[in-house]
Amino acid sequence: MSRLLLSSLLLFVSSQTALSSGVFELKIDSFTSSRSVCRPESRVCQVFFRVCLKHSQDVINPEPPCTYGTALTDILDTDSNAISESAPIRVPFLFKWPGTFSLIIEAWNAESSGLESTENQNNLISRLATRRRLTVGEEWSQDVHFGNQSELRYSYHVVCNEFYHGEACSAYCRPRNDTFGHYTCDDRGGRRCLEGWSGEYCTFREYS
Repeated sequence: MSRLLLSSLLLFVSSQTALSSGVFELKIDSFTSSRSVCRPESRVCQVFFRVCLKHSQDVINPEPPCTYGTALTDILDTDSNAISESAPIRVPFLFKWPGTFSLIIEAWNAESSGLESTENQNNLISRLATRRRLTVGEEWSQDVHFGNQSELRYSYHVVCNEFYHGEACSAYCRPRNDTFGHYTCDDRGGRRCLEGWSGEYCTFREYS
């Protein structure tokens, strides 16, 4: 019974390596726009941002679906530090990070009702559609986009989630020291047996 349980667990762990898990994060560092794009009855221009990630395209179609994921920010005031101090926009993914992708960033004027609606195209302030190449890492890449009525400065990076490693977040390795394995993990997701253990999953006790 114990051998069957061990085999089942090792099969499950092996299947995890076929997946990957990470997150694309984007920070809006600053956004400025002409007063004309805001609601005339409002003293403060309120906006929100939509981020769309797609597979790399020669001609980028900004319309859905966002094949790699999408996310919206909260509604933010442009006349304050709310934008630069806002949390990064997070787009999680469950696949091997491809390195190249299409990035779409839209700035929208918030409806008078305070809703994050993208149905009324008259509320679209600016749209950036570009192709990028990005490797996995903590370092932020910085960029700027100049529109007809706005200026957008932003930073972005891709990081692996916990227990996922490698250049594409494609190697799963979770350190353990129990019946099912005795090992730590290196930066590439490889298992390193603890002293006195050997085997693929470090389950064989070495005796001197």
